[in-house]
Amino acid sequence: MNDLLNQFFVVFQAVAQIGLVVVFAGWLVHRKIIPVAGVKLISDTVITVFLPCLIFSNIVGRFQPTEFQGWWILPLSSAVLILIGWVIAIPLFSRTGDAKRELTATGFLQNAAYFVLPLAKIILQEDFDQFALYVFLYILAHNPLLWLIGKLYMMKRGSDQPFHWKQLLSPPLYANIIALTFVVTGTRPYVPHFVVDTATFLGEGAVPLATFALGATLGTIEINFRRYLKAGSLVVLQKLFLMPLVVLGAMALIPWLRSSPILVLLFILQGASPPATSLVLLSKSYSDDSERVGTIIVMCYIVCAFSIPLWVAVARALYL
Repeated sequence: MNDLLNQFFVVFQAVAQIGLVVVFAGWLVHRKIIPVAGVKLISDTVITVFLPCLIFSNIVGRFQPTEFQGWWILPLSSAVLILIGWVIAIPLFSRTGDAKRELTATGFLQNAAYFVLPLAKIILQEDFDQFALYVFLYILAHNPLLWLIGKLYMMKRGSDQPFHWKQLLSPPLYANIIALTFVVTGTRPYVPHFVVDTATFLGEGAVPLATFALGATLGTIEINFRRYLKAGSLVVLQKLFLMPLVVLGAMALIPWLRSSPILVLLFILQGASPPATSLVLLSKSYSDDSERVGTIIVMCYIVCAFSIPLWVAVARALYL
């Protein structure tokens, strides 16, 4: 019992550190010290420069397929987890009226990188690079599905805005594909060292900047807890409690998922992570009520300060 509590408090302190950065960034935006236009600039810079550099440097510099032969399971597991979440969400939100489509997507599409990476950096410290590599392989499937399903569910019925496949492509996805191509084709030795070193240098700023961008994005949201408490409670139930239970059950059935401490942490964090903040942007673009999605996401981030340490402690107690 004492070990379980110790695990809980270690992870809680890590979540609290992330929370402090997020709250500070949100406060700066809310007080208009950082303009809303600046939030987009910060987020775009992270997505187009720093995160792709971190992905490229980790895959080209560290990824050895012969040492991690089951690497393809990571993107596959991401797609499977989304599918399971989708199946759970459809009946859970079937009676929520006009909010059904937005709540369905919010219930199972998680923040797979922006929140998970800084949290793991604090928890793991020495093994973070390996963890980050696993995350980048995981989001190979997650990110395209996030944008595809997110837009599908956030778009108002009757909208005449066409869907283009190129909207699924993003700089982080390009970085994954390019880096994996160098590794799989054996052309990695021809990549100049100064290119990898430069990408590593820029990539080191990705985690703190992504954390700050997360808080700044949340700071742009209009919040109304009283109005959306009932709907938000359903999202909290699925995203922060049912999905982690699904992951724990999968670990019990599939030994590979619990074959190393890093994988255990990766999968439980992915299962217990709050909804993706990208859903707020999609809701602003395609829906008529981004206040609802934004408020519910903020609710999830508040609750996860306690739920994530709980699930990490339980996973480690069961499988490590």
